[in-house]
Amino acid sequence: MTMKSAALLTAMMLASILFMGAELVSVDAGGRTVSSDGYGISSASR
Repeated sequence: MTMKSAALLTAMMLASILFMGAELVSVDAGGRTVSSDGYGISSASR
């Protein structure tokens, strides 16, 4: 493996780890809010 391809692979792996971490944080933060549809009906009232 050349130095260029190793650096590219490392950068892609780090980027994917960061994106997965950001996604988990956003899903966790969204779990605390009350979901509602486009008509203003929330899941808490059902």
